[in-house]
Amino acid sequence: MKLNAFFLVLLCCLVSFSATAADAGLRYIKTRGKVICGTDTATKTFAFTDKEKIRRGIDADICRMFALAIFGDSENFALKNVPTNKIHQALANNKIDIMLGNTSISAQTEISTNISPIDVLYYDKQVFAINTPDVMPSSMEEFRGQKVCVLQNSPYEETLRAYNHRFGLELKILPFISATAVREAFYLNRCELVSGSQIYLRGLATSPVAKNTKISILPEEISVLPIYAYIDYANPTLKTIAKWIINAPKLAEANEISSKNIDSVIGVRDSSVANLLGIDDKLWKKFELQPLWAKKYIKDYGNYGEIFERNIGKDSPLQIERDKNYLWDRGGMIVAQPFI
Repeated sequence: MKLNAFFLVLLCCLVSFSATAADAGLRYIKTRGKVICGTDTATKTFAFTDKEKIRRGIDADICRMFALAIFGDSENFALKNVPTNKIHQALANNKIDIMLGNTSISAQTEISTNISPIDVLYYDKQVFAINTPDVMPSSMEEFRGQKVCVLQNSPYEETLRAYNHRFGLELKILPFISATAVREAFYLNRCELVSGSQIYLRGLATSPVAKNTKISILPEEISVLPIYAYIDYANPTLKTIAKWIINAPKLAEANEISSKNIDSVIGVRDSSVANLLGIDDKLWKKFELQPLWAKKYIKDYGNYGEIFERNIGKDSPLQIERDKNYLWDRGGMIVAQPFI
């Protein structure tokens, strides 16, 4: 009996050690000295380096949040190009810490891989793009029976199939294994239309890389998809930390704090705002983060609305309407949680 009890205690210790080892929290990031975010660097839509060697794009700005919160230095990050079908491998092998890159989730992906969604970054829409004709079509009926390129095994493919069935358009759907393959097939005229992320397709339309190609976005909207940041499911501590980092600029906007007025926010009585700005620094310290990171970030890069408008909204070449990306009390679907 004593021997059985010994082995039971030993087994419990091993299980506990294994769980602790898997749940690394910030350990790997701090040991490496920088945070690595997965994204799509194949276009200049989500993350790119400009002529002055400054990293731009919405994913660059989001990754900066993690760098500033963890290290106190907004440039202590790296961006790694990760195709959609390689996300689970990149997370599992610690090639990246967090996946951004305009990736939506599916039940199949979440249950059969190590990908765990953290929180909604923004909402995107699924639309169609075409090579710009002399006369724009007036109805989707004009595309009946034509070929459509789409990303394989993605929510975009499934939603497109449902749309096609519902309206009986008899579209010929051609799935491709990666976004790059979809883009190349479209440029080579293997399909008359391409369907996918509005943000991604507007990015192609504003800076086409194919010679003699001009892309137009059709007004038809198939669906609205939440775009998440992702973490390896085996690291719940990092998931919790990342969730509250992502929440910070949303909470700032909810309290009407922006880059324009951050320096005048004084005498705060709201405990959530005091925690957010590091006036009361205990909560951020519990997360092992820099207490004043959010205040510095908001001053340099803005609140949620400012980040959105600069990178993909009205102040960007994409000119995406904010729409569902307003805070919930302003007609949108973005929710900020109190930081208490």
